[in-house]
Amino acid sequence: MKKMIYKIIGCGLLALSLSACSDYLDKEQYSKITPEQVWNEPKLIDAVLVSLYDGLYLEDFDYWHSDAWRLCNLTTMSDDGQGSFQKNDFFDDYNLVGVYPDDIFRIGVSDIYGRIRKCNDFIAQLKTATTLSAEQQAALDAETRFLRAWHYFAIVKRYGGMPLLKEAQQYTGEVESLQVPRNTEKELYDFIISECKAIAPSLPLTRSDAEKYRITQGGAWALCSRAALYAGSIAKYGTLASNNLTGIPASDANAYFKTAFDASKEVIDSKVYTLKDDGDKVDNFTQIFTKTTNGNNGEYIFQKQFSLAGGKAHSWDKRNAPYNHRGGGWGCGVAPTLELVEAFEYIDGSEGTLAIEDANGNPIRYDEPIDIFANKDPRLFASVYLPGSPIKDTKIDWLRGIIAPDGKKYQASAQPDNTASNTVEIGGKAYLTSGVDGGADAGDASKTGFYQKKFFDETLTDVNMDKSETPWVVFRLAEMYLNLAEAAVEMGSNESEALTAINAIRSRAGIATLTSLDLEKVRHERRVELAFENHRYWDLKRWRVSHLDVSEGGLNGFRGSALYPWLDLKDNKYVFEKGTHTPKRLRQFTEKNYYNKISSTDLNANPLLEQNPGYTN
Repeated sequence: MKKMIYKIIGCGLLALSLSACSDYLDKEQYSKITPEQVWNEPKLIDAVLVSLYDGLYLEDFDYWHSDAWRLCNLTTMSDDGQGSFQKNDFFDDYNLVGVYPDDIFRIGVSDIYGRIRKCNDFIAQLKTATTLSAEQQAALDAETRFLRAWHYFAIVKRYGGMPLLKEAQQYTGEVESLQVPRNTEKELYDFIISECKAIAPSLPLTRSDAEKYRITQGGAWALCSRAALYAGSIAKYGTLASNNLTGIPASDANAYFKTAFDASKEVIDSKVYTLKDDGDKVDNFTQIFTKTTNGNNGEYIFQKQFSLAGGKAHSWDKRNAPYNHRGGGWGCGVAPTLELVEAFEYIDGSEGTLAIEDANGNPIRYDEPIDIFANKDPRLFASVYLPGSPIKDTKIDWLRGIIAPDGKKYQASAQPDNTASNTVEIGGKAYLTSGVDGGADAGDASKTGFYQKKFFDETLTDVNMDKSETPWVVFRLAEMYLNLAEAAVEMGSNESEALTAINAIRSRAGIATLTSLDLEKVRHERRVELAFENHRYWDLKRWRVSHLDVSEGGLNGFRGSALYPWLDLKDNKYVFEKGTHTPKRLRQFTEKNYYNKISSTDLNANPLLEQNPGYTN
């Protein structure tokens, strides 16, 4: 315990804006603080709690598989994006296949159980804190149990069933006493759900501004909703292993969906949260995810704050700025795919396929590149930088090339700032074949024609590493509407409530409401509403469609398509092509990838662990 306290002191206590993290830290010599002092000082108890929050795996802005420069995050490894920089096994060679790694998005087993141990120890030690009232103890106990439940959710969605430790283990001189077998996947989900239900009444409905990054009743119900929805999907669509360590009995599916429905309804009916709906639809949706709003949108249930002053900023803008807006190097990271862009419907509710040709097969000619997206779902313009999208005091300039009056095409061949290679002479006049934000298959710029806008901070003047402060959303109200609707459709009941929930989201977005609902429509709405919020990768996995061919909605054979604008000098109009030859590998997702491989290090440390299906030790 003493070692833990020493570590806490240097943890950056501003990370969660707890009110008790700044006014007392100069009063003690930290090296002399003992566990006994901690549990008799409420402010130090809060400081310990801050470190527990800081240890959550929240899959936020800087969450990457392997090195960040490889650009493998939860968006680029789904069908919503690809990495622009071509130095990774998934994004570098059109002629090869990118195989999903056995350890993709893994978390270290020993690491996360160390964090669970800290939670268990905190829960046990809390009972000795005589300076706290029974009500305060209950609230802190509930808060810590939420953090522990979140850790188990991070484990179960990666590994399936793993050891369920509800108390801190004590070393008695025999390491064998610490080695325990795996629990079933069902047991872990049941524990998460039961904990959320048990702790919710002890948590506050709301928090003050200084404590808005701490969990509330709504957060506990939101985790219950999400976990139960995952469990229901895995029970319905997954395969139950013979040892029950992975998979959930199909007979349990509806019970989990009912739990997800009820938990979502708890959040919605609390009336604590609202769908932000002010003024222009594009600006309204944009502002939900900005540093300017800073999470004060009425919709966020649980979020992670970032603070430059507290040494807790992130690097999202630096890694993902469109090419012409980079702070010198890097940038361009996540390139949304045409598949995602076309998933956004038109405002009248019609399918979102872009009009490239007229009825006779002739290219449609547009005055400006942005015109091809006219009347699309306003959430598209708020989520994606399109060719011609406004950004700061200019527009996104992504051009595939020039078409001469005689019909000859001159395609961009180099990175945007390589003007010598991208310059052609036509009729005695020099033209640039590339836009300043991209157009070629070479270099760092987006290869799809798109950049991610959601979460991008256009007010940031120092676009550099660890300078961004936009908060990360963990739970928000729209997800609860979507969870409720999906659970209802899966159960085949409560159809009217499900339709009302989906239409609340569509109405806020500014597109036509629906008159009927099915599973495909719910999943579609989920994709566009929650784009880039790190749901899509996990959704495809829990629905057990990732291993299917791309033609069946899976990731197998997926590459990611592009939209190519060309400037035709014949009339200075723009025509478009859909690209299928971007320099990205085909993907291969196999059924074993639904669970991570348990590392040999972890297996050697605990011989009672069994390896997941499809892997060898």
